[in-house]
Amino acid sequence: MIKYFPGLLVCFWLMSVTSGHAQRGHGSLYSTIGLGLPTYDNYGLAKRMGGVGAGTRSPYFLNTINPASQNSIGVSQTFILDVDASYNQQKITTGGEAISNNFSNLNYFSMWFRIAPKSTLSFGLSPVTIQDYSYSDTHYFEGFSDKYTRIFKGWGNINKLYLNYATSLGSRISIGLRPSFLFGNFQKETTYLDKHEAGYLYSRNNSYSGFGAEVGLQLDLLKNEKQTLTLGTTGQWYSDLIGSGTSQVAEYIGLVDLYEADEIELGYQLGSTVRSGLSFQNKSWTVGADFLYGFATDENKYSVQNQVYSIGAEFMPNYFGSEFIQQMSFSLGANYDTGSILIEGAKVSAYEVSTAVGVPLNRSARLSLGYKYRSMGDIEIISKESLNTITLNFTFGDSWFYRRKFE
Repeated sequence: MIKYFPGLLVCFWLMSVTSGHAQRGHGSLYSTIGLGLPTYDNYGLAKRMGGVGAGTRSPYFLNTINPASQNSIGVSQTFILDVDASYNQQKITTGGEAISNNFSNLNYFSMWFRIAPKSTLSFGLSPVTIQDYSYSDTHYFEGFSDKYTRIFKGWGNINKLYLNYATSLGSRISIGLRPSFLFGNFQKETTYLDKHEAGYLYSRNNSYSGFGAEVGLQLDLLKNEKQTLTLGTTGQWYSDLIGSGTSQVAEYIGLVDLYEADEIELGYQLGSTVRSGLSFQNKSWTVGADFLYGFATDENKYSVQNQVYSIGAEFMPNYFGSEFIQQMSFSLGANYDTGSILIEGAKVSAYEVSTAVGVPLNRSARLSLGYKYRSMGDIEIISKESLNTITLNFTFGDSWFYRRKFE
């Protein structure tokens, strides 16, 4: 195990660097609302299958959607490291202009361990909400005739550090519990520039923390040697986030402080979700469909309940086959979100399509290269946004701590 520690430390370091140097103005304009847009744990296996995961039980890959699924990994595996990163090309079209951005993310990581034949434990880090925006307008101060260009920027995440326990109750029922610690920091800047590119910078820094809990259940409705049909359901709840905020005004050139406000107390309530789905699996195919219901939160006047419909499939000829092509995987998925934001009577809906190809690096490591297209919003609301994403998912498994018997 010790020989793998340097690589694992590099992964943790990359995650800390990514969190510390978040994007600035490379995200959705709709993320200005509340604490950003929800992610719905759409990583790894779930991402390449269109967000499906409530009923999925893969013997090879971690499922981030349902906490009850993580004891489905084959008994020969005792450790898995799962990391997800992406490169994004974004286009935002408003009534007056079109803007293109490029940025990359290290999305999430998880480390999984088998602690008993039917029980597993994992921990990981992933974002719950993502806020990242930039836009500008023209502003006049009362009593002055000079025109100022006002530039708004904001970035930050609510992150989830979680511990996932999953176990079986008999041969057909699995349950899972995923408590989590939530934390995040948000930076907001408003810059006022005159015609000489001089002016003022008003900045705010808000931090939040809280707790969350997810529970999951999976029931095999049909199970034999050739195929399995699984029903899954999961619920997600978060406590009130408690935070603090500071703000200051400085000269734009030289950043000389002009005013600093006293620290204030903040609070926010994230919306809960429930999800259910079915998954069919045989030797080569995994096919599933999910329905998610998101509850509105009173903390955000634009928040409304929403539904997300997902469908996806993955084909792998034979994971234990001797030929390279037999161990490759091919995935396809799609989802539709009715919209969790309501602006002037219009819901901000979105849809995604995704596909991926997975290749074995060796018997215990795999690499999946995926593509996702996402479309969100409308020019008549705020903006029409599209996102092309190339995803790289790395899964490394091993048999650490496995006791072998010799005759």
